[in-house]
Amino acid sequence: MNPSIQRRLSLWLSIVILAAGLVAGGLSYYLAYRDATRSQDAQLVQVASALSRGSYKDAAPNKDSRNPGSIDEFFVVPIGGTSPMNGGSPVDVALGAQVKEGLSTIVQHGRAWRVMTTRDSNGERFGVVQSMESRAEDARDGASLTLVPIALLIPLLLVSVHLALKTLFAPLARLSCEVDRVAGASLTRIADDQVPRELVPFIEAVNRLLLRLGQALAQQGRLIADAAHEMRSPVAALMVQAENLQHCVLSAEAEQRLVLLRRGLSRMAALQDQLLSLARAQAAPTSSPQVIELDVVVRHAIEDLLPTARAKAVDVGCSRLEPVRILGEMRHAGSLIRNAIDNAIRYTPSGGSVDVALFKDGLTATFVVEDTGPGIDQANMKNVFEPFVRVPGSGEAGSGLGLAIVRAAAEAMQGIVELSARADTAPGLRFHYRQAAV
Repeated sequence: MNPSIQRRLSLWLSIVILAAGLVAGGLSYYLAYRDATRSQDAQLVQVASALSRGSYKDAAPNKDSRNPGSIDEFFVVPIGGTSPMNGGSPVDVALGAQVKEGLSTIVQHGRAWRVMTTRDSNGERFGVVQSMESRAEDARDGASLTLVPIALLIPLLLVSVHLALKTLFAPLARLSCEVDRVAGASLTRIADDQVPRELVPFIEAVNRLLLRLGQALAQQGRLIADAAHEMRSPVAALMVQAENLQHCVLSAEAEQRLVLLRRGLSRMAALQDQLLSLARAQAAPTSSPQVIELDVVVRHAIEDLLPTARAKAVDVGCSRLEPVRILGEMRHAGSLIRNAIDNAIRYTPSGGSVDVALFKDGLTATFVVEDTGPGIDQANMKNVFEPFVRVPGSGEAGSGLGLAIVRAAAEAMQGIVELSARADTAPGLRFHYRQAAV
């Protein structure tokens, strides 16, 4: 399975975004937590400084009685004392004489306290304490808020990367569709003005390849057409000579061989005509597309092929013939319609039938031919469009060029041709051609 560049880029960018988000979130949390603890220390120093201006015993502590565990809850503790001056709320912490002045952290009875030790205006030492548990909780709450923008930004970045990659790779999908439309004789140059700069060398290489391929196809078409044209004169002369031999007195054996000779010359002449038709169908457009009344083309093709159908005792009917107009070249439309009907008549056994229909399906011109012949198995359904491919066991002598001409004409007119089994239970083949209607 071929790896997808877009999928791999999306995966790696997603991993990078997630990793960067985790690193940024961790760093942001750490810095916010550190700043919060520093702010708490500064607040503790401010409280102690305010109490030191007078006697700390006369100052009421800054305590929120509605929320005893809040960060604003400070306790004033005398040095060497065993209970704080906190308005009757006992706190199990005592400060010994060994406590140094300034900020420090002590642990008593399983609880940690942050202490700011200083002296008041009377020179007496005291400490302002604050629970490390409440400080940490407040710092965590503040630091967690810094994670909210990152948590919202990561999914936004992931979606943006996905949409950006989809937009950036869209020209590749359009380029693929444009290359798919290059078929048959219409080997047009692929435009490179709407694609990224990195793809321009690749498109130029494809255009050079299309140019060489077009030249090779044109040379092949000219070779086929020239060979078929050059063979016309000797074959026509042989057919004239065979016609002249009919007026001579011949033995029974000679007459029998003359019949075989004329039959072979007729097949050779038919092959020449089909080779010329294939060369014309594969040739580059000779004029601008024109509006074609396809129902008129179908009617004329049926009229031309009625003698062949009657000779084989094949009933040819047109169940539906609506006025339909398309854009294209008359030579392509005529080759497609005629060869499709002729192929159905040729492979339908005596006593069978061929049904032709032409109608508009919305904005699409639809041409359908159904026969009661032996049909084609699914394995050979696509191969029969190749030149000189014949289905074994059909019982009909032919060159195998009819459907190849049809496909070349369909590609020249930018239509779609399909073969399938009949929709009903009857044996046979269903030929289906679709093209945008005018």
